[in-house]
Amino acid sequence: MRSHTRYAAEAGVARLTLDRPEIRNAITNQEMLTEIVSAIELAGSDPTVTVLIITGEGSAFSAGGNVTDMAERTGMFAGDTEAIAESYRSGIQRLTTTLLSSDLVLVAAVNGPAVGAGFDLALACDLRIGAPSARFAHTFVDLGILPGDGGAWLLPRVVGWQRAAELSFTARMVDAEEAVRLGILLEVVEAERLLERAGELGRLIASKPAHSVRLTKRLLRHARTLDLPAFLDLTAAYQAIAHSTEGHATAVTDFARRLRGS
Repeated sequence: MRSHTRYAAEAGVARLTLDRPEIRNAITNQEMLTEIVSAIELAGSDPTVTVLIITGEGSAFSAGGNVTDMAERTGMFAGDTEAIAESYRSGIQRLTTTLLSSDLVLVAAVNGPAVGAGFDLALACDLRIGAPSARFAHTFVDLGILPGDGGAWLLPRVVGWQRAAELSFTARMVDAEEAVRLGILLEVVEAERLLERAGELGRLIASKPAHSVRLTKRLLRHARTLDLPAFLDLTAAYQAIAHSTEGHATAVTDFARRLRGS
């Protein structure tokens, strides 16, 4: 059976490519979801990997849900109400929770349209860079459904409540330039440089002490849910762990040596 994704890792940076261009990298296929989740978990369990870049093969980043499956009520859209709810919980929602619980720095290299759940896949990443062809839309209402993958939780945290409401209720498409203004994209680069730029960013991050990057990612994640006293208490605990690592000792020694000019 043909693989739905490609995975490779080098020099602290892994790359996961969604590889079903004939269906615009729709991600609601169970095999595709399983491969994506497995790749994220594989990268997360590799102590040499700090950054995971996610991109799409072909002209699209991801079309999100497979509309043909929806229309034919097959795959994860088959069965009665209870069966469909369970398919969401064990399928696309598992992808969202895997992404949001990862200590990796996740970089979306958005090579084309990211629609519906494909948009939410990008939103679940920490950093997003796009080609000029990048497009984003929450198209769920156009299909008579809602964001079943957690997108209604993700989108307001990136663009704010009012803009999230407008994009969700209208299903309006956002181009790459507007996406930068809204904070959806960090930057836009020419298509032929997209993966090169993602790699540059990934290698820069991966050059930092790995334990520090992973703990910082974890701290940023907890900042979404904890009140300040609990957050500061957790910060102190993580900081104590960081101070106790060999990586910290090496980094401080190297920094002091550079200050002395030696």
